[in-house]
Amino acid sequence: MLDRTAAEGRRPFTLRPFRGLRFDPATVGDLGTVISPPYDVLDADTVRDLEAANRHNIVRLILSRRFERPYLAVRDRLHKWRDRSFLRADADPALYLYEYTVGDTTVRGLVGVTGLRAEDERVILPHEDVMPGPVDDRAVLMRTTETNLEPILLLHEGTDRLRTLVREAATEAPLADFVALDGSRHRLWAVSEPARVDALAGELADTQALIADGHHRYAAYLRLQQERRDPTAAPETSPWDHGLALLVDQRDHPLTVGPIHRSVGALTIADLQELSDDRGDEFRLMPDREAAFAAQAARVDDPERAAFVVSDGRTWALLRTARTSEVDAAVLHDVLLPAWRIAEEQVGYHHSLDQALQTTARQPGVVVAVHPPSVAQVMAAAARGERMPRKSTSFAPKPRMGVVMRDLRDS
Repeated sequence: MLDRTAAEGRRPFTLRPFRGLRFDPATVGDLGTVISPPYDVLDADTVRDLEAANRHNIVRLILSRRFERPYLAVRDRLHKWRDRSFLRADADPALYLYEYTVGDTTVRGLVGVTGLRAEDERVILPHEDVMPGPVDDRAVLMRTTETNLEPILLLHEGTDRLRTLVREAATEAPLADFVALDGSRHRLWAVSEPARVDALAGELADTQALIADGHHRYAAYLRLQQERRDPTAAPETSPWDHGLALLVDQRDHPLTVGPIHRSVGALTIADLQELSDDRGDEFRLMPDREAAFAAQAARVDDPERAAFVVSDGRTWALLRTARTSEVDAAVLHDVLLPAWRIAEEQVGYHHSLDQALQTTARQPGVVVAVHPPSVAQVMAAAARGERMPRKSTSFAPKPRMGVVMRDLRDS
C-alpha cells in the first residue's frame, strides 16, 4: 500500500489541466482507427495492421524508425497533421477523464500534466530499472517534437471524495466515445470548471503515485527538465517541469500484473541442465507445456525457491533455484543470468509466450517464462525504494495512445 501522508516539506503531487491535442474525426475519420497500444508492446504485424487501417494512426508518430532519427520526419509529420487539422488543440485547458474497456474490465483515470518529482521526494515512485537506450530514444522524440505523445501510467489509492468527483464527471456527455480495431471501447470527458479542478487537486495533493508503465518516458521527462531549466524562473513554471500522465485509482479500477518473458540466445536446454547441475539447482524435464506450467503454478508461493519454466519450443523443463527475492525476475537477473554468463544484449523481452517462442524457431536459444509479482508486491517494493529489473511487470489492461496528447508549445 502506498502512503498518502505527505512528508514534511515534500512538494505535493500535482495533476494540472492542459490543452489536449486530439485527432479530429471530421478529418481523420473513425477515431478507433488512429489509436494504438503503447510503443513498447507493438509487434510488426500489429503495426502493419494499424498503418493499413488509417494513414494517420499514432504509430506513425511514436515508433522509432532508424532512418527517421532524430525524429525530424516525425516532427514534420506532426506539424503537417496540425496544419491540415487532422490534429486540433482544445480551446480551453482541462483535466481529462479517460475510460477504456477491454473485455470485461473497465479502467477509468484522470489525464493531466503532473509536476515532475525526483525519486528521493517519494511522490512519484518508480519500481523498475531503466536502460539508457530507450530513455535516449524517448528524450529525442520529445525534444524534437516538443510534444508528449504518450502519457505515462500512474497508479495510486484515491480517497472516497475523489472517486465521487470522478464518477460525477462521467455522468456527462463525453467528448469522444468510440471502439478501437481490437474491440476495446474508449470514452473521454473534459473537466474544465475551476471549482471541479480545484476539488480534484485538493484530493490529489497527498497522493503517492506508482509508475506502472512509462519508466523510460518519465526518465526522459526528468532529463529534458534539467536541459531546459532556467535558474531565474520560478519553480514549476516551465512546460518542461511537467509531463503528461494518466492517473488510475487502483482501489476503484484495479489493474493486474502480467508476465514479461525472456528469450536467451546462445543457450540450449542441455546447457541449462548442465549449468543447473553445477549450481545445485533443480532441473526437471516435463512431458509438455501444460505440465511445465502446472508445476510452476503449484510452486509460485514457495518462499524458499523460485520456479521458472524453460523451453526451446520443443522440450519443456522446470528450473528451481534458491530464492533471493520475492520477485522472480530479480532472481533471474541477479543470480541466474550472471551464473549462466549471459550479457544483457543476449536477452529479449516478450509480452506473450508464443512471441518469445518464435525467437527459438529463428535462431538457437531458450525461453524463460517468468511469473509476475503481484500488484501488492510491486507497491510494497516501490514504497521501500527498491527497484526491480527492467521489464519485470506488465500492467494490464493498458491504455491506448493517441486518445489525447500534449503539445508543450500550447502550454
